[in-house]
Amino acid sequence: MKVAYRGADFHGQARQPGLATVEGEILRALVRTHAIRDARTSRFQSASRTDRGVSALGNVVAFDSQFAPEGAARGFNAKARGVWSWAVTSVDDDFNARKARERWYRYTLSGVHDTDRLNAALRRFEGEHDFRNFTKDRARTTLRIDFARANIGPEVTTLDFKAHSFRWNLVRRLVAAALRLEAGKTSLADIEAALDGPSSIDLGLAPPEPLVLMDVSYDFRIPPLRDPSTADRLRGMLTEQLRDVHVLEEIARKFEAP
Repeated sequence: MKVAYRGADFHGQARQPGLATVEGEILRALVRTHAIRDARTSRFQSASRTDRGVSALGNVVAFDSQFAPEGAARGFNAKARGVWSWAVTSVDDDFNARKARERWYRYTLSGVHDTDRLNAALRRFEGEHDFRNFTKDRARTTLRIDFARANIGPEVTTLDFKAHSFRWNLVRRLVAAALRLEAGKTSLADIEAALDGPSSIDLGLAPPEPLVLMDVSYDFRIPPLRDPSTADRLRGMLTEQLRDVHVLEEIARKFEAP
């Protein structure tokens, strides 16, 4: 199932004892609708873990169920709170949700920005690099980013990142570095030194709320549900997300500080 949620409503995606999380709510709703018995026997999987405050329009979960795909998704939507399934399909028994073809993240900035300066930094992140200075992970820090680009929209500027996989805090740290370059508070030389370099260089961490996991894609299509009420919920979530971006504009200004 493809699922959407607003990150501000949860303490992150991964299950945590005693806290409201996306994964915990998904499991609760699936159990309540009798689509699964529990996480272990259903072989429940999540495609991507998002930080607290990060939203998703196209995260993916997989599980074994006796329910038909659309029945499971509609039953889930009737029970879930703050998470919506909007696409669903059957997969082979050996399917692994983590092994996606591509993940697409979008960071939204309020107002007009200098996309030339942002893209000067973002293009440098494309390709294979050791991102040890841009992630909290200490292992498997070398990866390839296929696409990193900023674009101006009618009211916002968006920064899009596409790759086979990402690491903990990676996108938010890349955004922070690009914003500092735009503001003239760091240089391309500093970014070059942070990339692939053994030295410890911290170029900041952007707030999580403007970040959205737009999609997780595989080598097959996951058909959308024919469900107008779910579409309305997703549109409402997007509207709320953009409102949050404007509220967070002042928070983001801290990256303009020395």
